[in-house]
Amino acid sequence: MRMFESIIANVIFQKLLGRPDISQAYKMVPKTDSWYDTIQKVHDSLAEIQTLPHEEWQVHSNDGLTLRGVYYPGGADSNVTVVCIHGYTSHAEREWAFPGLFYHSLGYNVLIPYQRAHGKSQGKYISFGPMEAKDTAVWIEEINRTHPDGKVIVHGLSMGGGIALLTLEKELPGVACVIADAPSDGMCRFFENVIREQGLPHPQKLLAACIKKYKRTFGIDPQTVSVGAAVANAKYPLLLAAGSNEHYEGFFEELKAQNPQPTEVVILPGCNHGNGMYKQTELFQSAIREFVQKAIET
Repeated sequence: MRMFESIIANVIFQKLLGRPDISQAYKMVPKTDSWYDTIQKVHDSLAEIQTLPHEEWQVHSNDGLTLRGVYYPGGADSNVTVVCIHGYTSHAEREWAFPGLFYHSLGYNVLIPYQRAHGKSQGKYISFGPMEAKDTAVWIEEINRTHPDGKVIVHGLSMGGGIALLTLEKELPGVACVIADAPSDGMCRFFENVIREQGLPHPQKLLAACIKKYKRTFGIDPQTVSVGAAVANAKYPLLLAAGSNEHYEGFFEELKAQNPQPTEVVILPGCNHGNGMYKQTELFQSAIREFVQKAIET
């Protein structure tokens, strides 16, 4: 039985955390699809943002991976940079083109990194949070070298939102605030959900085997990684956002109660996972604009 659980755990691990084919992310859908308008905006925005001056940046992670991203300078006098943290198995530039154009319109620099094991960045496996949070700290160090007296905004979506929450407890010079849009809440929950949804036998033993594989791969026990604990030790103001159809209200109230820093919550009416920026554009962008301006002026 132990051998069976180990084999199944390895299959689950590879399926969930192996390097994905990001070419399928935000792939165009038929006009009859409910996501058509959003996906069309994604591709139109990508074509637009790529006409702006930009350059490829790269850094090296603490475990030796070369990580790459695209940097869009906001202008000669721009001293605020937004780090845009993409979601699970996503195409960084497609996901962040539309929000990136918004931030660029405010005069901010925009950095869109590819997370480890995604696209232009090296890596065999996604850690779904803890290693990526360390990578984000490395990107912020690079921003600080380029803009030594600047301010940094950390904004993540979905898995990227969970990564953003994990950065809250890190001492990162220059960071002014963090925005988490529909954040994930950890790898153990991810494993649990997949095992339950697949109806696999011996779920607790399978979960233990998955955790063991994760610990061997990353040297981190995912059971010790908690976005709640990170929020409880937050160093920066936080904006939490999600669509009303996602039912994040209870989770957000828990996080807000734990956070010693100023915390704001915006629930976007009629929105699903990841489309709030597109369906409630004015509401979400207004909330972001007010939040970040207050944070960078403090």
